[in-house]
Amino acid sequence: MAFLPSNKDCTIFEERINDKYYCLNRPSSLMIGGNYVWLSSSPDLRHWGDHYCLLKTRPGCWDSERVGAGAAPIKTEAGWLVIYHGADPKHRYCLGAVLLDLNNPRQIIARSIDPIMEPIADYEQAGFFGNVVFTNGHIVNGDQITMYYGASDSVICMATLSIREVLNSLMVSEVFSD
Repeated sequence: MAFLPSNKDCTIFEERINDKYYCLNRPSSLMIGGNYVWLSSSPDLRHWGDHYCLLKTRPGCWDSERVGAGAAPIKTEAGWLVIYHGADPKHRYCLGAVLLDLNNPRQIIARSIDPIMEPIADYEQAGFFGNVVFTNGHIVNGDQITMYYGASDSVICMATLSIREVLNSLMVSEVFSD
C-alpha cells in the first residue's frame, strides 16, 4: 500500500522530474488541516514521502470546501497542467486548473479563478449526488484534451477542452508562491 487508506484522488505524473516520481493525492482527514491536494515523491514508485501540501481551498471561491486531484498532470511548454475538482459549502463540484513548474512541481505558476467546467446540464445537476462534475481520465492529442468525467455520481461523460484555452484562462499571481 503506497498511502494510508484514508487517502484518495491519487494521480501520478507521466515522467520523472529530477530523478523522482511525483504524484498528487488527498489525505482525507481534517486532522491534518483540511481536504487539500498534496504532492508526494518517490525514488522507485514504492516508497513515497516528502509530502507537501500543494493546493488549498480558497475562502469564498468555488473551491472553498475541498479540492482533489483529477487526471494525470499534462506536460505543456508552460508547465504541468493539472485539472482538479473543487467543491463549495453546498457540495457543488466544479473543475478548475492549476499550472505547476516543469522542474519544481511544488511551485504553482497559475490557478483558475473561475471554474473551467461547472455542472450545468440536467444530468450534471440531478442524480445520485447532484451538482457534480469530476474527472479521473483524459487523452491528449496536440492541443485537445478529451476528458472523461463523472456527473452527479450517476453517469460518465466526455468533453473536449483546448489546452491553450485552459492555460489562457489561468490567473498568474504571486499569491500562489509558498
